[in-house]
Formats: sequence, C-alpha cells, structure tokens
Amino acid sequence: MKKQVILIEDDDAMRMSLAQTLDLEGISVISASSLGQARRNIRANFSGIIISDIRMPQHDGFDVLAYVKSVDNDLPTIMLTGEADVPMALRAIKSGAYDFLEKPCPRDKLLDTIKRAFAYRNIVLQKRKLEREIQRNDAAALNFPGQSDTIKNLQNLLRKLGPLPSHIFMSGEKGVGKKLAAFTLHTLGRKTAKFKGYNFELLANSLSELNVAEGIINLSIKSLHLANINDLKTLKTMVIKNPDLRIFASSTLPISKLVKDTKFMDFFDAIEPVKITIPSLRARRKDLPILFEQILRQLVRNLDLDMPNVPQSIYAQIMSKDWNSNIPELRNFARNFLLDIGLSIPKEEEKTLADQLYSFEALVLCETLRRTKGKATLASMELGLPRKTFYDRLARYNIKPKDFR
Repeated sequence: MKKQVILIEDDDAMRMSLAQTLDLEGISVISASSLGQARRNIRANFSGIIISDIRMPQHDGFDVLAYVKSVDNDLPTIMLTGEADVPMALRAIKSGAYDFLEKPCPRDKLLDTIKRAFAYRNIVLQKRKLEREIQRNDAAALNFPGQSDTIKNLQNLLRKLGPLPSHIFMSGEKGVGKKLAAFTLHTLGRKTAKFKGYNFELLANSLSELNVAEGIINLSIKSLHLANINDLKTLKTMVIKNPDLRIFASSTLPISKLVKDTKFMDFFDAIEPVKITIPSLRARRKDLPILFEQILRQLVRNLDLDMPNVPQSIYAQIMSKDWNSNIPELRNFARNFLLDIGLSIPKEEEKTLADQLYSFEALVLCETLRRTKGKATLASMELGLPRKTFYDRLARYNIKPKDFR
C-alpha cells in the first residue's frame, strides 16, 4: 500500500513542519489549509489516512471528520489540537476519530500513531478486496447485498437451495426482487441449465410456446396468482413430461392464500415447492445504505458518470422512508440524486406543519443513530434527550437502533 497522508492544517508553519517530518519518512503528503482544499482528495478507498487540526476557521476538525465518515467510514482520521482538552478528546474518539494527539506531538509518538493507522487502513482495504473477490463468485451476496440478519438468512437460503433440484415458490411485495432471486437460484444451481422466464402479468402468448419439452431448464414464473386453471394444467404437464424442468414461481400473494383456491392447491401438490419469502426494504432497513450505494454505482457505470459524494442528509432520508414500492422506488431516488433532477420528482401533497415536523424529527433521529453507529445512549446524549424520551420518540417512528449498527 502506498503511504499517503492528507494533512489539513491552517497554520502554515505547522503544516510545513509536519509535511517535512512525514516526507523524511518516505510518506507522500497532500497538504491543505482547509476542508475545502482537501475535499477533492478525500474519496472512498483512498489508500492512506487523514491528519487534521481541530481548531480551524470555517470548518473545524469535527467537520472534517464528519465529511470523511460520509465518504468512507473506515478511513482513519488522526485529530490534532494545540490545547489539552479531555472533553474534546473524548468527543473526537466518540465521533469516530482514529486517535487524538496534542500539538506539539513528539515525533516518535506521531510516527507510531501513523504507522498503526496505516496498518489498520491496509487491513480494511485488503478485506474489501477479498470481499469483492468473494462476491464476484457469490451471486447471493452480489444480488442481495447487506449485513442484516434478514438478508443474511436469505443469502444462506439461496446458496443452499440453488444446487438442489427442488421447485421453488417465492412470495413478497411487488418490487422486492423475486425475479432476481429466481435468477440467483439459477446462477447458483445447475451449470448447464437454460434460464427462461414467463410473466402472467405482462405476456399474452401461450405457455406452450416456451418450448421446454427437452433440455435442462430453469423456468421463472412471475405473477403466478394470475394463472388460470388451464395455465396451471399446462405447467403441470410440462413438469411431468420434462423431469429436468425446474420451476421458480413467484407471487405477491403467499402460498397460504393461493391454496384456498382448489386449482392452486392441486398445482402445488404436484410440484411440492420449497417456500421462500423475499423481504421488503422495510424489513431490511439496515441494508439500505449498502443497497443504495450498489444501485448508485450501477447507474454511474451505465451513464458513464463519476461517483458522487453522498451527504449524510441523503442517508438520513433513505433510512427514514418506508419505500413501499421497494427497489424500483429506491432506484428512482438514486437516479434523481445522481442526475440532480429534483424537479422531475412528482410533487407530494402539501403537508401540514405537524406533518413536516414529524418527518424532520424522524430524519434527525435516523441521522444521529447512523452517526453514532446505533449507540442509543450516545445518540440520546447528542440530542440532549432523556433516555426514556429518546426511546419514546424511536417507538413513535418505529426506528430501531440495532438497524444502524
């Protein structure tokens, strides 16, 4: 890893002295007198570390730290101050600073701290590289990214069921990725199988035109609840005539509702599917920042644009919204953010002051929990709220601290 430091210090003499010290150690220094100057060099996966003074005009060290965290939460930031201030040091560490040093800092102590920060950064970048390599070969993690228990359970289930010959029935709200789950099962399954799709909601042609009489086929069936009795009989005949046909059926209705209709009960009795529920975005709220960033990167590649910096306010909006239309709604939000086309967003109905305050309070709570990594006690202290009042507010908006850890 190339040893690089972004040094932010408004005192010219101090900045030059620190830069010379680091240069003598073979460390490349990008010097800046303010956050404004340094901002263009602070980016995700920057191979080095940040060293920043705390007391600066306009944007202080905590502004620097907040910006660094918004770009890359694991980018080490060493804070410097000319005054011994224990509360300030505690605030720096609680805000996510890698370390806090008092100026003038002994050379050996400074270099030792920098060495440890470099080692930590190297581990982070190596871990990310390994995770990318694993994900390239893991369709479950690639297509359903996240760290929540809900999504990890789904990933494990897809990995387990992919290689098996069982038919699958997937239920879930519109837009949660049922077709994507079917393709994931296909990718994780039989290597020689062909993937075919049919959507009862969109297609008017006959099922018999699919030509699945021969060969190893994985057939994705969307909107199964719209199938009539003849459609189900055709599917049943296909399965009987072609033992290598595997069906991935999906519906917005759970199987418990479908089987109340005799024709569906007969069909499910014939194929004996394994049942999977694809969770809504509300059920995987902890994964929303990761999913948003993945969608944003896809849009950036498709539109041949540069990856933008995402401010904390955007993450707060993402965490506070219900996303009733799920992935398509999140994708539209990401596209509008990337292209800065807010005027094209349909106008919402006018809200009362109470409604606006309600939405704003939810945003502040989510943003504070994200900044404190789900630590409720620390978040309540930052907001100046008694613990009980803070939890009452969380309950009002159905916000759970564990979703931000």
